[in-house]
Amino acid sequence: MLERKERRWQLMSLEEVKALCAKENDISIWHDAINDPMMVTSDHFSGKTLRFCFDDGLTWDYEFMDAQHLKWKAGDGREGESFYNASPAPGYENIYFLHHVTLSEIPACVDLIMDLESGYAVQFDAALGHPGSPREVIRKIRFGSIDGVTPGPDAVKPCWTNDLTGRAIRWRRANGTGYGIKYTFTACNYLTYVMKFPGEHTCWIATNPCDYIKLRDDLYICSTIEERQTGVELIMVMNLTMMTDVQSIFGIGGTTEQGIRLETAMHSGRAGSWDTLETDLFNE
Repeated sequence: MLERKERRWQLMSLEEVKALCAKENDISIWHDAINDPMMVTSDHFSGKTLRFCFDDGLTWDYEFMDAQHLKWKAGDGREGESFYNASPAPGYENIYFLHHVTLSEIPACVDLIMDLESGYAVQFDAALGHPGSPREVIRKIRFGSIDGVTPGPDAVKPCWTNDLTGRAIRWRRANGTGYGIKYTFTACNYLTYVMKFPGEHTCWIATNPCDYIKLRDDLYICSTIEERQTGVELIMVMNLTMMTDVQSIFGIGGTTEQGIRLETAMHSGRAGSWDTLETDLFNE
């Protein structure tokens, strides 16, 4: 039987979080992830401008200077320039996943999943600095639309969903090998992940708050924060027909060798397969 992995995460003050931020810029924060072959980049937005209007009244403007640099300005006075990555949603050429980080005093991150055909959009407006644990991400999820794009009569509006509850997917890297990581959609607002550690006879299970949004009958957003652990935010746009996804990561991570560090990443092309709900790995 596998043993439970012993894991602890360092508590951090807000000043320590700010100090980590000061060590990085909006490109260095990507570390080696920027050269990962699973980071798919699109130049679709290069040279374009877009305005988003959200249901809570906030507007958000983008000027895409080239394939990976943008300027942004929010209606509440925030603004900045950022390195970004954009990737098409798997199986949908008109739906894009945009991800960028802003390193002001407190690290912040925006993820935007937009449907260029219908004009509908979902935004994750996140930052470090949770009042109970400053290393943890706090965020606002907004629904809205692209200014000037009128939804057609058959347009599908993104919505909260409970469709996935009681199901499980095992995700592996694109080659489909290894144990991978198993996601169990525990409830409409929780996700449980199950993993083994390569080269060790150990495993780990954790349940975290999660939000699920339906984009299409087979296209979903799954977004979780590793609460009371690293505090990292993960957002996955999953195609459940093709069984692949695009995933973004933002927060404080790092390995024993790397040390604690601020980091972000965006990966495409994991291979998924439906799995059972049982945590059978404990008997391996």
